[in-house]
Parts: sequence; C-alpha cells; structure tokens
Amino acid sequence: MHLVLSRVQEEDFDELVEVQFRAFVNADVHTALFGNNTPEMRALAKEKFIKDMKEDPADCWMKLVNTSTGKIVSAAQWKIYPTWAPLAHPSEAKADWFEGKEREAAEKIANKFMTIRAGHMYGHAHVLLYILFTDPAAQRCGAGSIHVKWGTELADRLLVPCWVEGSPEGHHLYEENGFKDLQYVNEKIGDWLMEYTVMKRESKTQYEAGRSIVFT
Repeated sequence: MHLVLSRVQEEDFDELVEVQFRAFVNADVHTALFGNNTPEMRALAKEKFIKDMKEDPADCWMKLVNTSTGKIVSAAQWKIYPTWAPLAHPSEAKADWFEGKEREAAEKIANKFMTIRAGHMYGHAHVLLYILFTDPAAQRCGAGSIHVKWGTELADRLLVPCWVEGSPEGHHLYEENGFKDLQYVNEKIGDWLMEYTVMKRESKTQYEAGRSIVFT
C-alpha cells in the first residue's frame, strides 16, 4: 500500500469522519466525546472540525491517502503551539446527544479529560497529537508511525515537547517514538471505561538540520 501524506481540506471531512467513527467503534472515551456512529453525530463532528480548522490557528489536520484507491486510510489532528498564549476558558462540556445517566457520565468524562489535559499541557509551548485514527481495514500499514514521526519532527524543529493521550492500543506506537508515561487514567464512569495514558516526548535543546532538508 502506497500512502501519501497531505493536509486535510474541508471537502475531506465527510469521508474522514466515517473513518474516524469506524476506528473508534469500541472506544468509550470517543463515544462520550463524539456520540454514537450515526449520520447526525458524524455531521456534528464534521461541523466541529471545520470550525476548528477555520478559527483555531493551532489546528492542523493531516491525512494519509492510499494512492491505489484514492481513499483516506488515516488522519491526525494536531494542535501546534510554538509559543503559549492563554486559551479561552472552555465552557462545561454538554453531551446533548445522550439523555439521563448516559449524558451525565459523558459530560463527566469530557470535563475530566480536559481538566487532566490542562494540568499537564497548558502554560507552555508544545505540540499535541489531538486525535489519530486509521481505518480498521488498513491497520498495520504503518500509517500511525508516519503521522507520529511527522509531528515529533515538527516538535523537534520547534524545540518544544510533544504530548499525546494514548489509548491502550496506541501506547506501544508512542513509546517506540520516544514518548514517556506521565499519568495512567483508568476510571469507570457510568457504563463507560475512561482509560488512556498521558504521554510526553521531551523537547530538544537544539536542532541540527540534516542533509535531507533543502531550502530553495
């Protein structure tokens, strides 16, 4: 499989969110944050991602396309903060797509997730791997490694640390690329399991340009 890495365009999001929801079908944290895999929830995710792309200067989406089929097989959303400026205080998460105890649990997960993130990452320059997914039909094709290497190389050039909230399935990939565990989160909230590891790849103190970098 030959994969090409490029920036995501607005017209890619219909296809992209379908891949996203297929990839996270059994991930409770994703369900709490994005809802179930329905046309309505995919449309809401698309709307949110396009809004981020247009309004958040830190936002950067990358995609990997299979050149044989022209299909997106993997995508990653990065948040790039070369210098830190205080973010607007986020409002409490609202999981309007659920009702009753499910909604209460989803909102608790979302708010706790953001509180943990802020405690580790806010206040200093960094690169954050916000979300990464690969189509289940294309697993083990090396797509995750391509995305992670792109982001960590960017962080090295900026001389800033790189962060990720790694799922149990993705933990080995991040560990292989120099990320270290800082906090393991494992908590049952309602019927859902909130399980992931906050991981950090330390910043470089200097960067030596290689021969492969050509300025024209």
